[in-house]
Amino acid sequence: MNKIIRLSILGMMSTFLWAVPSTIGVNGLINMPTAYSINPKEVDLGFNLVSSSTPGLPNWKYYSNLGVFDGVELGFIGNNLTEGVFINLKFFMISDKNSVSPLRIAGGFTNIASHTNTDLYLVLSKSFSKQVAGHFGFTSNVRASNIKANVMFGMEMGLNPDTSLIADMVGADSSWDLAAGIRYKLSNEFQVNAYIDDIGNNTPNKASLLLGMSWFGLLQ
Repeated sequence: MNKIIRLSILGMMSTFLWAVPSTIGVNGLINMPTAYSINPKEVDLGFNLVSSSTPGLPNWKYYSNLGVFDGVELGFIGNNLTEGVFINLKFFMISDKNSVSPLRIAGGFTNIASHTNTDLYLVLSKSFSKQVAGHFGFTSNVRASNIKANVMFGMEMGLNPDTSLIADMVGADSSWDLAAGIRYKLSNEFQVNAYIDDIGNNTPNKASLLLGMSWFGLLQ
């Protein structure tokens, strides 16, 4: 009986918080990955329109991820103005799926094949209830001449089975990129989102508004 109750709670949790491509392509929040996984042979797609006062930034980006094996996720992000399409790779190291408040740990690479901007990351995700999850991790540009780690913090709050609020902060020292937004499910496979990136204009890219949509659970 206890096992049935625990599995029922996990089932409800999955309707409040779900894996969606972030603006860096890999499944996550806005500017950071999470340790949430998609199933093997599952595909998700997404894109975001970007409205920014900074000239030279791409006005839209597109993403896709594929669950290659159990615990391995491969994806890409497109429309980078300088280098084209980048590849992402995520490995799930720990996934306590049988817990009522599961802890997950994942690591991987973003922007593989970039000449200057390939990042290595490690992230921990913890569900505190069926509505709230927290995320913490580190990321570092492994192709930079001076390697420096950035810290990542993120939170998700499910308002109901179709709506969630998300926020994350990535940076170090005096340079922090704070972003926040909302996601709304129109169906079990389709959602729309609205994000504000770089709240406070703390990075060279300055604040921007992102509007987008995602399809997930494809090919299951």
